Amino acid sequence: MAISKAECKDWARSHFRGFENILMPSFTPDFSGLDEEGIALDVKRSIEHGVFSIFAVPLALSPQETAQFLKVVVKAAGSKAAVGVPLIEPTPEANHGLIKAAEAAGCTHLLIHPWHTLKFETEEALYRHYREYIDSSNLAFVLWATDGRQFQNLHPDNVSVNVYDRLCDLQNVVAIKLMTTLSLPTVFELSERVHKKTLIGTVHLGLLPFMVKHYGTTWSGAWTIEALQSPDKPYIVEYLDHLLAGRTDQGVKAFWRIKPAYDALFQLISPMLPKGVHPFTHLKYYQWCVGGNGGLLREAMDPAEREFPLRPQDRQAIRNAYKTIGITTRDAEDGAFETGWAAAQRGVKANALTQTPTYTR
Repeated sequence: MAISKAECKDWARSHFRGFENILMPSFTPDFSGLDEEGIALDVKRSIEHGVFSIFAVPLALSPQETAQFLKVVVKAAGSKAAVGVPLIEPTPEANHGLIKAAEAAGCTHLLIHPWHTLKFETEEALYRHYREYIDSSNLAFVLWATDGRQFQNLHPDNVSVNVYDRLCDLQNVVAIKLMTTLSLPTVFELSERVHKKTLIGTVHLGLLPFMVKHYGTTWSGAWTIEALQSPDKPYIVEYLDHLLAGRTDQGVKAFWRIKPAYDALFQLISPMLPKGVHPFTHLKYYQWCVGGNGGLLREAMDPAEREFPLRPQDRQAIRNAYKTIGITTRDAEDGAFETGWAAAQRGVKANALTQTPTYTR
């Protein structure tokens, strides 16, 4: 993104409007490389869902593959969507490499949060950790306010509000994402402190009417909006559109329409959240059900994620959730999910896969 740090906040105010979804890599049957056709298909479907931004997560990729993955996403998105990237590496060296890859690919923004095992004795140490990355790039940065236990020495709810408040003064810190599991007092405290300095987004759909009305929220991300809509029935996009247009009553009605699937999503992932697990294979299946590429991922780096494979009963629960809100899922065998839709159309069968990580047939 060829803009200066001083322009980042204005850019975000113009572009952060709507939802940001999650996009994960697609692989060849032997998992040795990326399936660029499958990745491009997911970008196309993301745009058809009506997102303002695509959040490209380079899961279990080498530095070279990360660069390739981001370039494919940015090229396929063109001018139709922003492209964000999470700083998900465990070391500063790896994260700085990820920043350079994002810059080279033409990505627009980065989501930042310390690696889950890092501890900080003081708020000043945590602040300096963030600044190391933020000062190193002209890209826009989004903070992720999440209540991991690593910050319990800095705040009663494990969220360092003082640090986030200071960071929001920086020119290229443009937004803050509020984790679903934050307590309401923390949401209030943080929103009161930063809403005049930066954009606030929440993935808690029930909070959106309040956040839009009182704190000027215009966006939500990054998460799998495809769990609650399809390209031809963009329920969740319409929900936020109503709220942003001041049609609060219509927005609330739209929320009740999608709530059965929303509840089913959280019932599925609630055992995972306390362990800090992101059910990426499950989220891939959600996307595949409404036209995405799908495809199995490489073995999860976090051993805790391997405790939650995508089982047949999980897949049926996901399809049932769509049915409760009137969405017809893809009429295809799940083997085409395992390979990815693009590969299946090229004639690849599930038995060609050399492994099936976090998946049970």
